[in-house]
Amino acid sequence: MRNAHVAPPDMIRQELRYFQSKESLRVTWHVEEILFIQSIESHAHTGHGMFKGHRFVNTTMDDVCRALRLDPRAVRAERQQLIEDIKDFAARALSGEKPEALLNRDSEPLLGFGLFRHYRINPLDVLKGLYLGGMRDAAEIRQATEERYGTEIGSGKSYFVNQDVMQAMGLNGNILAKGSHESQLEEYRRRGLIVDGPDDQESVAYMYIRHQAGPGASDDAAIVAAGWLWGLDVALGVFLADAIDTIEKYTSDYQDQDELLAETIRAGHPSLGLTDEDVYKLTYIASTPPGREREVPDSSLRHFLRLHRATDQTAIEAHLLAVQGKPSAPVPLDHQGISSPDFYAYLRQRMTEMPAGN
Repeated sequence: MRNAHVAPPDMIRQELRYFQSKESLRVTWHVEEILFIQSIESHAHTGHGMFKGHRFVNTTMDDVCRALRLDPRAVRAERQQLIEDIKDFAARALSGEKPEALLNRDSEPLLGFGLFRHYRINPLDVLKGLYLGGMRDAAEIRQATEERYGTEIGSGKSYFVNQDVMQAMGLNGNILAKGSHESQLEEYRRRGLIVDGPDDQESVAYMYIRHQAGPGASDDAAIVAAGWLWGLDVALGVFLADAIDTIEKYTSDYQDQDELLAETIRAGHPSLGLTDEDVYKLTYIASTPPGREREVPDSSLRHFLRLHRATDQTAIEAHLLAVQGKPSAPVPLDHQGISSPDFYAYLRQRMTEMPAGN
């Protein structure tokens, strides 16, 4: 029963071949492949790419790995190691070390992103960005921001979901991700839809459940606004936190690792020079105004790292150049293709017109 609405293996393999033939990410081949796995799952849910016209909303990354003849446990461990490298960088900075670049202990760039070799950084400012980026997605932070600024953001988190129960209840991955389920969470637990852990059951998947509806937030806006407010290294930290938030959706350590890292940073370095109001401010700026969802990009990690052949530039490079006040080639952002210059003009205006919090 749980295989209803799961993409056929042949279509999954065709989608990987499509990605490999059409896109290059500015990361190592190894990282590129494990990021494509997540994009394949997303395309299966939304009916994009080779799935056009068909939505397989219950497809999981386990399904994708098996279709590609990969060991799901090995892939989860490899993705977790990307996060561990970032957490280890933060631990070294908290202990008083002063790494000069965003490299792991083997002198390889974090996330396999070669550009990190060339940025000379202040590690304490990177910690600020990891803190801001990790906190801004927390449901309680978004709710507090809504109250302070009279806006609507929306929030949710990932849970272990028993897909057999999900189907028996007439639900699917799209309904859980797009609806408003906060008032039903206890019922979902009581009925066994939400369970405590995977327990190595194929019927259990780590899935996103939206608590309350809203237009969401833009990772692009969070990165660039953090850079304009606090500097390039803070923007880099926010980018790393967003990367953790993406990668942790399929790892060997299922939990909100970006938020937990932010809490570790706050406890280990209380003199960050940031306040709760700074977190609320960035959360508000990054939130998408209701009715303007098609004007504001929310790029995935793949979109940030995708190389645009016409300009030999990625979206994240454009954002980091914008933070430094340096010119960059225009690039399309998100899957909507929003122009980067138009986005920067929008963000400047949003920050200028930002209301005073309550």
